[in-house]
Amino acid sequence: MEMVKRGFLRACINRSSLDHDLIDNILSPLCAHHEVTKPVNDELKEFVAEINDSITKLSQSLTFVKHPISGKEYLVFAITDATPDTHNYPGMTAAECQYFAMILDKLGNQEDGHIAWNEAYSELNFKAVARPPSKLRMQALIQQWTEMGYLLEANDRLYFGPRSLVEFEFYLRFNFPETIKPCHLCKQLVLWDIKCSDCGRKIHRECIRKYLRTRSNCPTCGKKWTTRLSQ
Repeated sequence: MEMVKRGFLRACINRSSLDHDLIDNILSPLCAHHEVTKPVNDELKEFVAEINDSITKLSQSLTFVKHPISGKEYLVFAITDATPDTHNYPGMTAAECQYFAMILDKLGNQEDGHIAWNEAYSELNFKAVARPPSKLRMQALIQQWTEMGYLLEANDRLYFGPRSLVEFEFYLRFNFPETIKPCHLCKQLVLWDIKCSDCGRKIHRECIRKYLRTRSNCPTCGKKWTTRLSQ
């Protein structure tokens, strides 16, 4: 199983963000090749947790996260001490790294963490660079960052992707406290999901669903919870 773990980790590093179909497409041939039983359900969670334990000291993590916009659960490989300023990959120029940081800032300054496509190419202030990327190059970068899980495309808009929610959690909390707040119940970031109709505080849908099994009030303002839970 150790060889399967190594092969799977390499695939996670290369793909960055994997839904369950992709996880199955990677694990099935790996396990068949090494003649071991493929982990599923709780065994898969344990399998990933064991890999995560082995890479934590390297400032890396492997984490399952459910994205409210796509409704999918993703397995995300992340650099735990990363910020947009340190975001760099071979072949990317300083201007392209600046562009990545600007896209995250645009998203972070929006109440619901999304922007229209045309906003990704407008009102850009590049600093100390001789040549900003062309619009064609920007489009290619957006596609690349979407494939890596940093961004998510839905309904002709761009959202924070699952990897950004994991990898840049501290950066987003610290730099956008007015628009990005933690869920009152689980303390993880919540950008979409559901709001209390009285105080307007966002809470993860699954968190409030569990909470209301034994209570009827909003965990933030204390008033009776009246917002419908169904999507």
